[in-house]
Amino acid sequence: MSDRAPRLSAGTGGRAPAKLRAAKLRASGLLALFGCLCLAPAAGAYAADGVHANPGPSSLARPAFAEQLQAARTAYFADLEGDRGADDRARQQFAALHAAWPGQPVVEAYLGSLELLESGRTLAVWRKHTLAQEGLEKLDSAVSQAPDSLEARFVRALTTWHLPFFFHRKEQAEQDLGFLAPRAEQAAHQGSLPAPLAAAALDYWGQVLADRGAQATIQARQAFEAAVRVAPSSPAAEDARKRLAR
Repeated sequence: MSDRAPRLSAGTGGRAPAKLRAAKLRASGLLALFGCLCLAPAAGAYAADGVHANPGPSSLARPAFAEQLQAARTAYFADLEGDRGADDRARQQFAALHAAWPGQPVVEAYLGSLELLESGRTLAVWRKHTLAQEGLEKLDSAVSQAPDSLEARFVRALTTWHLPFFFHRKEQAEQDLGFLAPRAEQAAHQGSLPAPLAAAALDYWGQVLADRGAQATIQARQAFEAAVRVAPSSPAAEDARKRLAR
């Protein structure tokens, strides 16, 4: 068995029965490392990273935006855990955010991720490619609009990490993680990035470095140690501890 998380990718067929689908998603890297975002900080902490102009919410509207964004996130992760109704809730809530506050990169990133997830689940084979391409376009647009948004980059990196090789996205995912890694710990301390998410970025970056061989062993260990330090009780920290013990 590979020590990597199973792929959560586009183009892999229709929906499995609910129990089987939930079990597979619970084992996936995206769920395992995002799993405790339900314990994220108060909604206001997300404003610094999640809100960008074009036009952005006013200072008075930002708490409402951040609160609704957190609710949409919760539905997104519940969907990954196998909650049948959460997929529709996440789509509706992110669509409502997009309508109320258009041009928000983090919202667009999640919408793109949802489309990629749907491309892997739909039984309509003829829709898979279109959904995947539209999802990737949204993810790229989000990062292009706000290249310094750590959450947008993270959603893109973890959504595309295990895509099939013909999407040619592995190098980009590694670049996103490389951008996140030196910033994640400070962002978690400042409250602009949830600590479990920062730990996940560091854990995945450690895996990237570990794959580069002996010359990157020290840097990989440092990344795993940082993941443990940032969010000690998170799934990412647990994974990093196991890798450090090898």
